[in-house]
Amino acid sequence: MTRDIIVAGFHNKFSEVLKFFSIHGIRHLPVVNENEELVGIVSLKDLIRIVYTETQHNGSFSLEEVNLKYPMGDLMSKNPLTVSPDTKLTIALKMLQEVPFQALPVIQDNKVVGIITTLDFVEIFSKDLNPPHPFFTIENPGFGI
Repeated sequence: MTRDIIVAGFHNKFSEVLKFFSIHGIRHLPVVNENEELVGIVSLKDLIRIVYTETQHNGSFSLEEVNLKYPMGDLMSKNPLTVSPDTKLTIALKMLQEVPFQALPVIQDNKVVGIITTLDFVEIFSKDLNPPHPFFTIENPGFGI
């Protein structure tokens, strides 16, 4: 689970959300209300779909026009599925297998405290498949050698 979570608010515009994705290298952005309670989630895929739609219909793309045309309520998926910090990984994995999205906000006391994504599971399983070497070798000499 990612704990240092970036969130957006209803006031954020398309261009700001796009900047969040670019600067922070994220693919999913929870959206909170004025009480910091989760109300939705935006994915990078959602933004790409809008860019594609706008360029296909208009032949061009203008951030100013898209900012006006797509307020946050239209960008986000409302009422996303969530998990709590004590949800078992097997349950979270099963949830992600059964739905078309790739992220689950982690909620505690009605606040977003993290997010778990399919990439988190790839990292978990990768570590299981590639355990660290228990000893040093020529190929794996360790520090300072």
